[in-house]
Amino acid sequence: MSDRMLHGLDFGLDRNGRMRGINEVEQGLACNCECPECGSPLVARKGAVRVHHFAHRGATCTTGAETALHRMAKQIVADERRLVQPGEDTPTVFRDAALPDEMYWPGWRPDVVLWSESMTVHVEVTVTHRCGPEKLDEIVRKGIPTIELDLSTAYRPKRLGWTIEQLTDRLVHDPGIRRWLHLPERATVPAQPAGFPEPQTPTKTPAPTGRASTSRIYAPFDGTLLVFDPWYGLVPRDPGARAQLTKELQKPRSEEN
Repeated sequence: MSDRMLHGLDFGLDRNGRMRGINEVEQGLACNCECPECGSPLVARKGAVRVHHFAHRGATCTTGAETALHRMAKQIVADERRLVQPGEDTPTVFRDAALPDEMYWPGWRPDVVLWSESMTVHVEVTVTHRCGPEKLDEIVRKGIPTIELDLSTAYRPKRLGWTIEQLTDRLVHDPGIRRWLHLPERATVPAQPAGFPEPQTPTKTPAPTGRASTSRIYAPFDGTLLVFDPWYGLVPRDPGARAQLTKELQKPRSEEN
């Protein structure tokens, strides 16, 4: 296989900021895609002999394939909103997802955030670079369950020919690529993602009916590190304290008097 093929991309970035598979676009420059790493125009090569792939129109960057695989994987996880957790057999279905690198997000950013009524999970996608010690320490400090999806074996052979369907199946189901980077004892506390910042433009999710106002002051949490929760506002970052607070907020007013 030539160096040109080794630097080919399975996925390209369209003009709307979405990653695309080779089968989703027209041939040649009509694909209207660019390299997600260097921004150069891509050519969709769909010949009868070679594996279909994206190629740089001009000079070829050496990290475009890695970036394309990483970015497409994040997009798929966020779009699918379902994932087999390590040690389980069937996918957990999540209510919503977010890509923190596409919004304001203070501090360390996970690749994908998934959440449901019962839990929040952060996802890290590994292509060539695993989480370093400092990032792992931060993951533990945040106390949020974090899964690593390791695609290094898919990238290192520089294998061309991945389709969106193949990558989706691997990300959602393959038990060999997933492990817990962190799984706290109490992994199913708040209904919304702890530390999830308020979006810049979307309307704020209304608080569920029947829940008490969040304007009350909770003295036990004075001086505690706080994070933003879309339903409750500022809540303790510590999972145990956060669970206690949300339990208090869910009590009817009649129980407080």
